[in-house]
Amino acid sequence: MTEPANPYLNRVAIRDPAQFYGRRKEIARIFSRLGAERPQSIAVVGDRRIGKSSLLNYLCAPDMRRRHLSRPEDYAFVFFDLQQRRRITLDDFLDAWLTEIERSAELPPGGKRSFDGVHAALEALRATRRKLIAVFDEFDVLTSNRAFSADFFAFLRSLANNYEVAYVTSSGRDLQELCHADQIADSPFFNIFTNVYLRAFPDDEALDLIARPSAAAGIPLAPYAADIRRLSGNFPFYLQIACSIYFEQLQDGGRPDASAIEEAFDDEARGHFRYLWERFSVDERAVCQALSSGQPVAREHTYVFEDFKRAGYIAIEPDGQPRWFSSRFLPVVQRPPRSGAPAGELVSVPPTLELPLDGRPSPAESRLPDSVAGLPARLGHFEVLERLGGGGMGDVFLARDAKLGRKVAIKVLKARYVNQSETRQRFLREARMASNLNHPNIATLYEIGEVEGAPYLVMEYVRGKTIAQWLRERGRFACPEVCRIGAQAAEGLAAAHAVGIVHRDIKPSNLQLDDHGNVRIIDFGLAKLSAGAERAALLFSDEYLQAVSDITESGALVGTVTYMSPEQAANDAHATFASDVFSLGIVLYEMTTGRLPFEGKSYYEVLDAILHASPSPIRDWRPDAPPGLVGAIGAALAKRQADRPTAAALAETLRQAPYSSGARMS
Repeated sequence: MTEPANPYLNRVAIRDPAQFYGRRKEIARIFSRLGAERPQSIAVVGDRRIGKSSLLNYLCAPDMRRRHLSRPEDYAFVFFDLQQRRRITLDDFLDAWLTEIERSAELPPGGKRSFDGVHAALEALRATRRKLIAVFDEFDVLTSNRAFSADFFAFLRSLANNYEVAYVTSSGRDLQELCHADQIADSPFFNIFTNVYLRAFPDDEALDLIARPSAAAGIPLAPYAADIRRLSGNFPFYLQIACSIYFEQLQDGGRPDASAIEEAFDDEARGHFRYLWERFSVDERAVCQALSSGQPVAREHTYVFEDFKRAGYIAIEPDGQPRWFSSRFLPVVQRPPRSGAPAGELVSVPPTLELPLDGRPSPAESRLPDSVAGLPARLGHFEVLERLGGGGMGDVFLARDAKLGRKVAIKVLKARYVNQSETRQRFLREARMASNLNHPNIATLYEIGEVEGAPYLVMEYVRGKTIAQWLRERGRFACPEVCRIGAQAAEGLAAAHAVGIVHRDIKPSNLQLDDHGNVRIIDFGLAKLSAGAERAALLFSDEYLQAVSDITESGALVGTVTYMSPEQAANDAHATFASDVFSLGIVLYEMTTGRLPFEGKSYYEVLDAILHASPSPIRDWRPDAPPGLVGAIGAALAKRQADRPTAAALAETLRQAPYSSGARMS
């Protein structure tokens, strides 16, 4: 008998309106302004993981517009996702935005991809008596981008003045706080916005999210609502995590194990809790600690208390007593690693596989078979086109997102593992880990779902070649390219490190260049959460140097020997953030010189070189290497972890390296 599908697996933006819960007041407020005789602009503001992207997707769903607008046919909603476009130029923005306007409003393609082209598109909308609702997810990508001047925001303001145009944006803070210059922040463009703040759900919406999906799936969670909310508060993201864990426990029969539930919740929430804690001020931390320990809040911190209560970080018990929203918050952010049970249980993040990208034509999408290699030809709004490969736990398929018109990669847990509880749980935990990562230099996880009892992940399909392929085909890179690509890779690592994730397998085949030459880190299949040193035996084999699977099963060797850090090679510590930096240093050395810094005739000689040998000076192989690049690689390859820069510092050094000059460095 097939187990009921867990309805709480999704950790990324919700695109199906049927799966969207809560925000009734906010939705009514937004549509009342958009449906005014002259639509008004809205700025949706909220912390990370509060549901901003899901809300914007909901607003754009045709069924929802028909429900909330009296004449939905009078509106053209154009959704533009800026999350993965942090380096977008003005020309690229105008081209992409115009393309979305033409597609969404069913306008004929225009010629000019410029300000004039936007005016022409709006004139075409005016001729059909339609209003443009321009929806921008993560609009701060533009306000913080120096490529967009005050003139650009004046242009957007002029569109709202002269046409039936309104903007709906999302951002982590008020837009004017996120501008790259005072001149931008002072632009009259921002005066046309009404802010809508997303905070924790009210009680009724939190209870609805707990009760309704679980009841529909046949495992009601309503009896456990109080316990769930003690873990999660009323924040929808943490509610999803807690409900998912309770649902999985009840799938196995019997009563939930409170200790196991807390441990699983801590594992998944740890990175998010620490991110929040690190951004709290001293006063905010004091209030949190007072509430968590049952102490009164100091009078001078009353303003913090009220802000926290308004945001949902403070819950009020039926007896009127305040408490911190999650009973697990302070134990997680202040607890040292558990002896013998560190974050190794969290290790795996689903790999975004290196896919065949040799330019071959895709199969005809108009006539799909009933199934593709045993997988149904349609998974929701995804049309499965062909099998791309796989290994370890999953098979990977190329598919087309029918809603957004883009290619995606779908990884499905292999059939033989579907009924193996441990492997299935690991696969799903990998997915939750991957949902922590949102950066333009990390391949993106879009959705999590289930088909015929088998969980699947929908991932970004990255067209291009890996650095390993480029090295094989053309040899070493130009030094400016090493600096640019290396800085991007380091920025991606810094984003992963910021949420506590260590990659553990940085190598050229896991760094992919897209069609525009920008890098993506594509395989987090060996990743773990860093919660301090964890001693573990590394089981090596001679065959490992010849073939390392890009998808690893439980117990597989961690890392690739030729790109391993000294601490991994010495088997004296777990991989850390500094280990990723060392591995990236090896990649940069190879990109610059065309050679590996640590070589040997045998596996053991390679390990010995990593531990004890110094690489040949880069300038011996590459006299034109700028001193900044040489110095950056040398620092990354320091034997002692404490002597290496952080990934963020390495990225900054590499950005400046092409312009460096001075004494020769080796």
